[in-house]
Amino acid sequence: MKKTATLLIALAIVLGLASCQPKETKLYIATINDMHANIDNFPKLAYVLDSLRGVHPDLLLFSAGDNRSGNPINDRDSVPSRPMYELMNAVGFNLSCFGNHEWDSGVEALRDVMNIAKFPFVCANVTFDDSLNMPYQPYIILEQNGLKIGVIGAIQVGLNGIPDFHPDHAAGSHFHPIEEVLPEYLFLRDECNALFLLSHCGFEEDVETAEKFPQFDAIFGGHTHTLVDSTRLFNGVMVTQALNKVKYLTLNTFTFDKNGKMIAKESQVIPINKQKNIDPAVKSMVNEFNNNEVFLKVVGYNDAQIDDCYECLGCYMADAARALAGTDMAFQNYGGVRFDTLGVRPVTLKDVCSLDPFDNDLVVFNMTGQEIVDFLGVSFFTDGGPNYCSGCTYTYSVDEQGQMKDCQVKLDNGKPLDLKKTYKIVMNSYMSSAFKFQHEDPGTDIFRSSNEALIQYLTDHQHINYADKHRAIEK
Repeated sequence: MKKTATLLIALAIVLGLASCQPKETKLYIATINDMHANIDNFPKLAYVLDSLRGVHPDLLLFSAGDNRSGNPINDRDSVPSRPMYELMNAVGFNLSCFGNHEWDSGVEALRDVMNIAKFPFVCANVTFDDSLNMPYQPYIILEQNGLKIGVIGAIQVGLNGIPDFHPDHAAGSHFHPIEEVLPEYLFLRDECNALFLLSHCGFEEDVETAEKFPQFDAIFGGHTHTLVDSTRLFNGVMVTQALNKVKYLTLNTFTFDKNGKMIAKESQVIPINKQKNIDPAVKSMVNEFNNNEVFLKVVGYNDAQIDDCYECLGCYMADAARALAGTDMAFQNYGGVRFDTLGVRPVTLKDVCSLDPFDNDLVVFNMTGQEIVDFLGVSFFTDGGPNYCSGCTYTYSVDEQGQMKDCQVKLDNGKPLDLKKTYKIVMNSYMSSAFKFQHEDPGTDIFRSSNEALIQYLTDHQHINYADKHRAIEK
């Protein structure tokens, strides 16, 4: 009887212990993308992350690229992008992939800030010359809560074989289509409890990747500045993206059974921009970075409110380039206009360098009217939107393949563009290098920059009014 009682007690203890064992394990990953050096939102981001870590102390934090380009305080630091990476260290990033704009100051500048970062970089579809000694890897395996987490990195590759940055900055970097590279790394599926793609390829391409590679549990994306505000599954793969400029953070939750098999996944976006609370220590860091009198210099005045209008500001940029170069027409690429809202207020040097963070040289071409029409079509398809212009207006339509058609250009004097006549035009050197258009004239670099043009135009005019300015009209 005594033996039986002892056995029953022992059994009860074992059963009690068994019932205390967790039946499920949770993995929490916060993801953000296309921060574009918006250091001013980092005090809010830091507060939100601290709050999340109070609930989920093992939270991981990933960036899906384009950490820089958008704020001259960061981009034109003596060590370009140093402020962003010091802030990313301060708020505890665990991992980043490359965005196309990581190359905007050249590959060696990228290497310098990668050595500042206290977190690794992953990218499977880029290789570098050995002489560059780039500190990155194609993938990484993290261990968290007894789980093995595989993360592969990826970057967008454009029609010209490189991501969307100035071709001159690619030296020593070699890019490959992601769909050709991913099969080399799918062995990670068998080695890991979870397999993720940290992607700067764009939402549409991420969806295509999900359809082709269901081995991934999730794709944490960037590049197209898409807000995915709920759990979205494609072929069973969760695809996320959180707009841009530190406006949102995505909290991803993955649930595993006692055997380490994923049984559930979900994502939710958390607003950062509207957050009122801040982290004082991070705020102090941001204040120190912003204490730069050079960029606070007033160079002109904006007389009319501009809201959500990239074309309005693109027309200003085109007018400025045309005035400096003394040409018949000027064209500004859609992707080169970096903000769309400007209040009625003084315009500072920081505004100018934020509007155009690339500061490319201006290149003058002598082109026939037909070459100009063809150029507008090529740039529309390559850049994903219409060129903004000066000296003319034009109408166009778009076919089912996303190609521009029926382009009709009218000069400022009201006359239609003469397809056989030669005109003098100006564009920035990114456009002349990245857009593959037909032109007899190879172009002449005037060794004046797009930023110089913007500043000179404000100096000459002092007051600008580009509200509701539309010169490229889709039929």
